[in-house]
Amino acid sequence: MNKKDLIPVILLALLIPLWMIIDRTFIAPKFPAPQPVPAEQPAETPSTGKAAALSAAAPSEQSQKVEAAEIDTTVPLNETIETLENEQLKLKLSSIGGGIKQATLVNYPEVNEENSAPVTLDFSDRVALAYTGLSGIGAGDSLNITKSADGKSVIFSKAWNTGSEFRRTITIGDNYLLTVQDQFINKTSNPWNIPALRLLTGNMKNPDDTQSMKGLSIIGADSYSESEGIRYYGKAKGFGGTAVQKIFKKAGKPESIDVIPEGMLNEKVNWVSAKNKFFVQIISPDKPVATMSILARRDITQKSVVPESIATSLDFQPVALGAGDTLNLKYTCYIGPKNFSILKNAGHKFEKVMEFQTIGFWSFMNWIMEPARQFLLWALNLFNAVVHNYGLAIILLTMLMRTLFWPLTHKSTQKMRENSEKMQVVQPKIKAIQEKYKGQPQRIQQETMKVYQEHGFNPMAMMGGCLPMLLQMPVFFALFTVLRNAIELRYAGFLWIADLSQPENLFAGSIPFIGSLNILPVLMSISMIFQQKLSTPNAAATPEQQQQQKMMMYMMPIMMLFLFYSMPSGLTLYWTTSNVLMIIQTSAYNYRKKHKEA
Repeated sequence: MNKKDLIPVILLALLIPLWMIIDRTFIAPKFPAPQPVPAEQPAETPSTGKAAALSAAAPSEQSQKVEAAEIDTTVPLNETIETLENEQLKLKLSSIGGGIKQATLVNYPEVNEENSAPVTLDFSDRVALAYTGLSGIGAGDSLNITKSADGKSVIFSKAWNTGSEFRRTITIGDNYLLTVQDQFINKTSNPWNIPALRLLTGNMKNPDDTQSMKGLSIIGADSYSESEGIRYYGKAKGFGGTAVQKIFKKAGKPESIDVIPEGMLNEKVNWVSAKNKFFVQIISPDKPVATMSILARRDITQKSVVPESIATSLDFQPVALGAGDTLNLKYTCYIGPKNFSILKNAGHKFEKVMEFQTIGFWSFMNWIMEPARQFLLWALNLFNAVVHNYGLAIILLTMLMRTLFWPLTHKSTQKMRENSEKMQVVQPKIKAIQEKYKGQPQRIQQETMKVYQEHGFNPMAMMGGCLPMLLQMPVFFALFTVLRNAIELRYAGFLWIADLSQPENLFAGSIPFIGSLNILPVLMSISMIFQQKLSTPNAAATPEQQQQQKMMMYMMPIMMLFLFYSMPSGLTLYWTTSNVLMIIQTSAYNYRKKHKEA
């Protein structure tokens, strides 16, 4: 193998890290430095009729001051808790803030232990669905709270001395859906100037057991609008950018940030979300009348700017509510797992939070990437329904993908091997030509082409050998997204692996330098070496060529070992199985070729 022949191999070896650089540079949503919030605009009188509508805007400086003043932490408030529940969800609603203090996801265990308590999303630091901006109904204010006779709704109310009133009804529906109906009622004979309001999700944090996954457990936020489509903020480190970290750095690494994402200052959104690796909150107003902001907090004692918690808000513009008028606002909310089928059935395009859509620089690839991700997840769940084990399902999925690509890989491998063998035959002759006609480049080219034609060798065909792997890269990246986000793999065991959604973490914390032992990445790298050894013909190679082949044989597996060591076991299992199947395919090819020649 000469230096020219190394070019496609080196390019392929650099493809994955190059993807990370491009993705981090072009795909991740770019945040500006924190912008001063625009000054409050004059309130407009609602149109005639009994219902007024809010317009979208960022919260004003005045409203933020009101918000800060309304929370008096020196006076303890009496708290009343009511509960709403169905078969999937149990909610604790608090009279303080008039929202959700705690959400328990009944069907998802907190830890990977028998009889584990279910996952509980704790919003005690600030209740979910609380307003800020209007004294009396803020996150630190007490509201009246009652439960409906049928037990499916909780009603909040607040009356001001001026005669105005606020009423809220939260109703639990099927699965993980809620409906929220808010009324601002002006019972006075004068206009009611409602300041800029914000409706916030609760803070989302990562479960403790996801911290070991390097770069893959980052929390995030999303927004969706008809004009802009889906926007992802805070995607996984190295695989879509570090948008939230960047904004912390631009702001001087403060303890918390509260900003409007770039391009969203006047963009009315259909919904916003805050999420961690497996669970998500979504708020969708009945009509897109609000913009969005991102609120995040980090541990200021740490050098890292990775956020510990994140929330989003719907930001409304001030409005003048006429005498006797009522402002009605309605929301659909989702608090539950990032499960594609459940989210899709919920409507509103909530399934977009799964990050199956390719956006930004690579959006032109979405026509194949998004359907591929949906198909791969569907196939994974189908196989699991048959074998009742996600580890076996991943192996079957790998076999399916290998089968689909087999005609292409087989033909390409055959061509590459034939051309490689021809190259080793013509290479000494070409070297002799270069020695004989030194200083005559035109003659060298003519004689070289004659040798190529004589032996039927096409040097460009060597590049074609990389084509199957390049064609499979979109599938790999699609599968990467599916396997790193699939809640179905959470606590799904296989052989010695306790959780396919995480690294194996054997002997956690007891191994110097690396912390814990992950066997699958090691097996994956060993299988890659065997695969390349079988695929590399070297019978006629010179010592120099053999040394080059040996270098390439170990370079890629070592790089992949470091890349995959802290990735979810499910993804590493797929790659390892793919290597083993490729070894079988190559061995079968070599066996047939050997007996054919005999």
